[in-house]
Amino acid sequence: MSDLESVVEETLASQLGDAAPGATVAIVNGDDIALAKGYGHADVETGRRMDKKETATRIGSVSKLVTWTAVMQGVQDGVLDLDADVNRYLEDSAVTIPDTYSDPVTLRHLGTHTAGFSVVPNPGLVTNSNALTSLETALVEDQPDRIRPPSEAVAYSNWGATLAGHIVAEAYDTTFEEYVQSNICGPLEMNHSTFTQPVPADHPGDLAAPHDSSGDEITRADPLYINWGPAGSMSATALDMAAFMQAHLGYGTDAILNSETMATMHSRQYGRHPAVNGLRYGFFEYGPPSGSYIGHSGGTVYYTAWLGLLPDHDVGVFIGFNGLGDPVTPAAEILTEYGLFPETPTPDPTTARTSRERAEAVAGEYKSTATAFEDDWRQVIGLLSRLSVDATDDGGLVTQTMGGDAVEWVETEPYVYRERNGDDVLAVDVADGRVTQLHLNSQPSTTFLPVTMPDQRKVTLGAVGAAAGGSALSLVGWAGISGWRRLSRFRSGRDGGSTPDDETAQPDRNKEGSQ
Repeated sequence: MSDLESVVEETLASQLGDAAPGATVAIVNGDDIALAKGYGHADVETGRRMDKKETATRIGSVSKLVTWTAVMQGVQDGVLDLDADVNRYLEDSAVTIPDTYSDPVTLRHLGTHTAGFSVVPNPGLVTNSNALTSLETALVEDQPDRIRPPSEAVAYSNWGATLAGHIVAEAYDTTFEEYVQSNICGPLEMNHSTFTQPVPADHPGDLAAPHDSSGDEITRADPLYINWGPAGSMSATALDMAAFMQAHLGYGTDAILNSETMATMHSRQYGRHPAVNGLRYGFFEYGPPSGSYIGHSGGTVYYTAWLGLLPDHDVGVFIGFNGLGDPVTPAAEILTEYGLFPETPTPDPTTARTSRERAEAVAGEYKSTATAFEDDWRQVIGLLSRLSVDATDDGGLVTQTMGGDAVEWVETEPYVYRERNGDDVLAVDVADGRVTQLHLNSQPSTTFLPVTMPDQRKVTLGAVGAAAGGSALSLVGWAGISGWRRLSRFRSGRDGGSTPDDETAQPDRNKEGSQ
């Protein structure tokens, strides 16, 4: 067994058989597949094993990376323009974006989650495949309001990603599933992967069953389907995701995007604040702003997934679970073992007398744009995720969410704070002495906005219970927020077997560009 195999098995050991029955893993190093394996069971009832080639898992919002790649193909072909009003591409569609603000919504806004839409809590999830509709119908039925001008703030939008997929289909006069199969899966020989739901009986390979580990033991769960397919319906195998990662790292990339278009996609498209990470086109940045770790998480209730790339090192990691596993932390542990995970520098605390004044200006209550629900009881979900910020006597901050641990922060420069016992960074935008936005480096998919007095509403316990029940069908990609919180705990040292299906090669630690 290679060192890499041992590292991967060790990182997965605490979750397999506990959080999920099985996992698929792919690690690429340039044009080599350093590791591709299936671990554990694809189905606890039949005893079917995970297989790197044959067994697909639902990858949730990691699917969006394929959707954004399809958009960039349209840009490369001259069919789409990132900065054009999206209504240009919707002339033959029932979907129309209203001119609520003077600036139109563009594909660049969609790919950076800055279009300004409110949040729809259920991303088109249904329990019966007969309830699946066309993208056009799904988009019209659940169209959100425009609640802020484009580019004002990051607010993760499944609906926006679905709209982007619909635009691709409209531009090429086909279905989104057929477009991806012909223009991405086909050229990359991702023959065992598909956006089609249910997976066709004659499709190569098979889909790992969904599993629920919330009870005393892991049990097989009922399948779920996603009407907003481009946002999260892809089923994919480890080997197919290896091919996708290699294409994004520049190996065989002309099969789907040329090097110039790929460079555009991987360049920063939106900066939240100079002290925190930003967004590439479709990819989130993780780690310090100066780092190059980009990726996306995914979760569809009973599946979780993570895809991360280090383009500077030609390394990519994909992990998928057929259960409630956390794929983000194992990926970081693997990269850390090989000295590849970007370190966050530790600046000295400020000693200015005005730090206390700044801390008092920041103190207050903040709401996340990830829970910007505009109707009925769903607003309660936003209350549960609000961030409370208090000033300390030494000019620092203490933050806490409902039911969460208190986190202490030390100011390192005006309105920029570092987690006292961790790697996270908190940065604040201020205009005319007032806070306008608060950003956490660990949460690139959301922005925190000050809560105004009219929003300081009291909620009964009954309403809170209703909200908790209503959020059972969680946001696709919500795993990314909680997962990255777990990663922050792992990085600061606060966090504390199965049989693979094949042999692997170890990545070359001496390869040029590696550490």
